[in-house]
Amino acid sequence: MATEAEKWMNLPQDHMVRSTKLPWYHQDFEYKLKPKFRKLLEEWSGIAPEEVVPHIQRVRDVAWHVFPWPCIGEFWFIEQGLLRHPDYSNILKRITTTTPPPKFLDLGTCLGQDVRTLTHDGASPSTLYGADILPGFRDAGYALFRDSDRLDPSHFITGDIFSDVDDLGKTRGTWDIIHIAMFLHIFALPEQQAVSRNIMKLLKPVPGSTIIGTQTGSLDAGELTLKPPFCEPGEHKTIYRQNKDTMKELFEKAADAAGLKVNVWTEYDEDEARERAEGRKAKGDEWEKKERFFAGDKERRIFFRVDVL
Repeated sequence: MATEAEKWMNLPQDHMVRSTKLPWYHQDFEYKLKPKFRKLLEEWSGIAPEEVVPHIQRVRDVAWHVFPWPCIGEFWFIEQGLLRHPDYSNILKRITTTTPPPKFLDLGTCLGQDVRTLTHDGASPSTLYGADILPGFRDAGYALFRDSDRLDPSHFITGDIFSDVDDLGKTRGTWDIIHIAMFLHIFALPEQQAVSRNIMKLLKPVPGSTIIGTQTGSLDAGELTLKPPFCEPGEHKTIYRQNKDTMKELFEKAADAAGLKVNVWTEYDEDEARERAEGRKAKGDEWEKKERFFAGDKERRIFFRVDVL
């Protein structure tokens, strides 16, 4: 029986989720384009200012061909999730001032925007790595950032978080800092529990090791039943949305299973919730449905940090 990862990597070209008529395949994204990301493309990637928007549009279609995640259709890969995290400056300082520098893994790196943000802000590429289950995203990232001459391909690992024998699994116990953004929520609760345990195994089991990240959650934790095209017709599939308290518990239990003592901090990204509410107020519910397809009154992004004691 094919694993979920194998299904993703072998998705037929005519599958319904590849349709550009889906509501999360957007044409307009400039409201998401922040000055910091524009500056990254202009300074790090050498994109002319007038070319930034069409360049992003072209690369989105390349990434959509790799795999049509809704976040690709909605251009969320231009949002620098790590930069938004309250602990970004501390992580950057740690990477740029510690000798030897800590090994940093961006897990679920997609097009590698957070790795590029760190390099643009002064981190050495030699200590930064990204990992994704879909190898095509590495080349899509090179197309977006035009830096294949500066970031070694060996620093982009193809791996399945559920495997302990692939290239990612072979790095268990070697990472000082692991960043994970916006992928736990694609799984059901038992899978999230397995993922959190395996992330803990990737971390160096020593004081000072850190997991940091952001995930989509809800004020009310609970199970959601998916409908096509998020699953095959007739298939019963669920995902789980954590709240900040259950997210804390998730990682505490994962650490306990690994025999590690940790401090876990979680908090909602209230700025994002406020921005969404202001957009809804200014442009109406139809804006919410069109431009923020998966959002709702109870949805929240959850910041978290796990420190090994």
